[in-house]
Amino acid sequence: MTIPLPLDTDHHVHSSFSDDAVSTVAENVAAAQRRGLREVCLADHVRRDSAWVPEFVAAVDDLRPEAGLDVLAGVEAKILDRAGRLDLPDGIDGTDVILIADHQFPGDLGPVHPLQMREAIASGEVTGQKAIGCLIEAIGGALAQASGTLPQRLQLAHLFSILPKMGLDESDISDAALGRLAGEASAAGALLEVNEKWACPSARTVRAFAAAGVQLVASTDSHDCRDVGVYDSVRRIAGLAFSGTASGAPPR
Repeated sequence: MTIPLPLDTDHHVHSSFSDDAVSTVAENVAAAQRRGLREVCLADHVRRDSAWVPEFVAAVDDLRPEAGLDVLAGVEAKILDRAGRLDLPDGIDGTDVILIADHQFPGDLGPVHPLQMREAIASGEVTGQKAIGCLIEAIGGALAQASGTLPQRLQLAHLFSILPKMGLDESDISDAALGRLAGEASAAGALLEVNEKWACPSARTVRAFAAAGVQLVASTDSHDCRDVGVYDSVRRIAGLAFSGTASGAPPR
């Protein structure tokens, strides 16, 4: 069976422009070449006050073109609230991809730490289904807004990685909600990354998005060039998704 997830690319690679990564953009590109990759997306964390994006784009541009390797520039922004606003600065011209990330829970009034949401769910203040509904609404809103206003390709980064932090699981998401979000991602022309670092999304989610026509990409979410293009969890998830033995709750 042909699995629609090429492993000769890495669509989520952090550099020293992110304060939690150690490798330079040049070191990451060199690592991608050594691994024999054909495409790499260099992506770093941004916030609204990030002023270094033009410098980052210039550093990536200095490495392009690279024979046999397509080098992309991306920025990773968290979803801020239930409406789907993104934590993006002005001046992201020259970037190719915007990675939409669920780093914190997108509340009505702004981001909420996932541990705070975990406590609220455990105490009964908020139900798990309510939290999941708000999260999916926010992701869909981010896709719709960004695809309508920004020229960059969109990519869902480590989708649903926040759920375990809140004491929830992807199997808690209904088939209907998952299918609806997959359709919104398809309509936005967004990519879905299968993330090595966080081992997400689940095989069930990957399969649903693929069925909706969403392009899948492999990502390490590496913060050290030694990890660029090295996959274990991604291989396992893809194998489960397309072998007919996907893990998780049975369809509902």
